[in-house]
Amino acid sequence: MSANKLDRRSVLRLLAAAPLVPAALSGTAQAAPRAGTLGADLVSRPDLHPPLMEIITPAAGTEPGYVLLTPTGASTMDASAPAPRAPIQPGSMLMDDTGQAVWFGPATDGVQFDLKVQQYQGKPVLTFWEGSVVVPPGFGHGTFVVLDETYTRIAEVAPVNGLTGDLHEFIITPQGTALLLAYREVRVDTTPVGGQPNSKVLEGVVQEIDIASGELVFEWNSLEHVGLDETFFPVPKDPEQFHDYIHLNSICEDGDAVLISARCTHAVYRIDRKSGDVKWRLCGSKSDFAMGDDAAFAWQHDVRRHADGSLSLFDNADAAGRGKSRGMTLQVDESAKTATLLRSAESPEGLLAPNQGNAQMLANGHMFVGWGGKPYFTEFGPNDEVLFHGRFAESMGSYRAYRAQWVGKPTDSPAVAGQPGDGVTSVYASWNGATEVATWRVLAGPDDQNLAPVLDAPKSGFETKIDVQGPQAFVAVEALDTGGTVLGRSAAVAVA
Repeated sequence: MSANKLDRRSVLRLLAAAPLVPAALSGTAQAAPRAGTLGADLVSRPDLHPPLMEIITPAAGTEPGYVLLTPTGASTMDASAPAPRAPIQPGSMLMDDTGQAVWFGPATDGVQFDLKVQQYQGKPVLTFWEGSVVVPPGFGHGTFVVLDETYTRIAEVAPVNGLTGDLHEFIITPQGTALLLAYREVRVDTTPVGGQPNSKVLEGVVQEIDIASGELVFEWNSLEHVGLDETFFPVPKDPEQFHDYIHLNSICEDGDAVLISARCTHAVYRIDRKSGDVKWRLCGSKSDFAMGDDAAFAWQHDVRRHADGSLSLFDNADAAGRGKSRGMTLQVDESAKTATLLRSAESPEGLLAPNQGNAQMLANGHMFVGWGGKPYFTEFGPNDEVLFHGRFAESMGSYRAYRAQWVGKPTDSPAVAGQPGDGVTSVYASWNGATEVATWRVLAGPDDQNLAPVLDAPKSGFETKIDVQGPQAFVAVEALDTGGTVLGRSAAVAVA
């Protein structure tokens, strides 16, 4: 079976739209929040087509912040879904707890994965991977992007030594370096593990790159340290088919070492940062630890070390084993060489995610889980109670899902559109990524040089619909924060 690059067309399969849910406001204004952001219905930004979201369990007692997603096509969705309702774009999205997009950035080159908030040069930034995906086996050719609070690209990072960036991981360190993954296609004799001579094998590569200079700091190559005999992935009989024997998918700093997750060996490796030696293996066929009751994992993602010494990860799980994916934490005793299960949180549906996924530890014992190959996301409380639960209502999904606080200050102007109605002029206002907007002020007049304020209305969702009494020839809007300060003003537009 040959490898194919996943482009925009192949990743986008859609479901029909849900109806709009209007909400009345005082006076003559009415905002029209949507049960998710309908690409076909964004009057002020017809160029944006973010996906529709369904909130199953409304947020209650959750940690502050937005939900970060990278909508892409999802092959695990129901094939009997209704016909597409509108074009949908792959990209990156900040979402509020009602399912509304706060910021949507369409991909400019292929698809995007792993939107998250990190720190760079002492300031919060957004980062993601952008490129093309090779399916099978599921790795990427692309670059890593860093955005500042204005959504301006301030850095792009790529591996060196002839490699391209893999979609799975990009971690900015306090030293201003980036830990990232790449794959190297090599020819290896796989006959000792049941394969063929001169077979295609994907070697996992970890690189640490200085972001400012682009210079290599550290490189680790899997075939020098992890043998083909550790894999649980079936060895292809066709030597031209990739043998994805290790499938690295996460990295995190761990003192003078790094922890890497290898999906296809069902193991976590602690790697010495200077020598590259494997200090220990957790789980898998050659585990250095005795795995306690229900502590073993399979096909996992997103391994992280925490201040209390525990590890968190997303256990995709084996269909023939426990049969349900979960977010989990482990206590790893490196002296006694034991691993003990501390926590295990399954989705309300008992999902088995075939790939992707993450488990993010938040303050106050909360855990935010993205269910990867199943298009759901959940925030759990400290006792694994469900505080928030939702899903893509489109035939889409997200590699990971996070919750994080973010303040966005776009440099462009608010967008506005006006439409005549029955005794009113409907004004549509939006400002992609502007997180501090609380109120919209509508200005109207006979021409673009003679506008006066006519109405203030609370912001409601990505795009707010405000009905102004009577016909208006031209309209504009001003965005106000909670204190009434004007943050930005749109251009004046003729009512269509």
